[in-house]
Amino acid sequence: MLVSGKPFRTIWMPDAATVRIIDQRRLPWSFDLLDLRTVAEVAHAIKDMAVRGAGLIGATAGYGMALAACEASDMAELEVLATSLVQTRPTAVNLSWAVQRQLAGIRAAGFDQRVEVALREAERIADEDAEACESIG
Repeated sequence: MLVSGKPFRTIWMPDAATVRIIDQRRLPWSFDLLDLRTVAEVAHAIKDMAVRGAGLIGATAGYGMALAACEASDMAELEVLATSLVQTRPTAVNLSWAVQRQLAGIRAAGFDQRVEVALREAERIADEDAEACESIG
């Protein structure tokens, strides 16, 4: 979407340590961006409805797992962080799906490749959601 002539997505990573979202709670009265730098901040954004809609919740979970990959020192810790994301909205199908998709990709590639795999997969999940929204529109 264009905001003051500048293109924006609802979610993106301006760098490998930051997830940036459009704060959905403030729309349409205000256009505010939030920077999320930890899994806990991502979980809070999901729970507090700063992100809304199944696709965006899934994309946020995908990016949350990219941050989790950076935070985790082993697979067990990564799985705990994954569970913390899923528990924010346990009935959100896209959330659980994105987390499981990330975990499966990391397991297949190996824990040492977790950051690269999770970053790449998060982008794919967000791109797929954006494409689905465009095709609906």
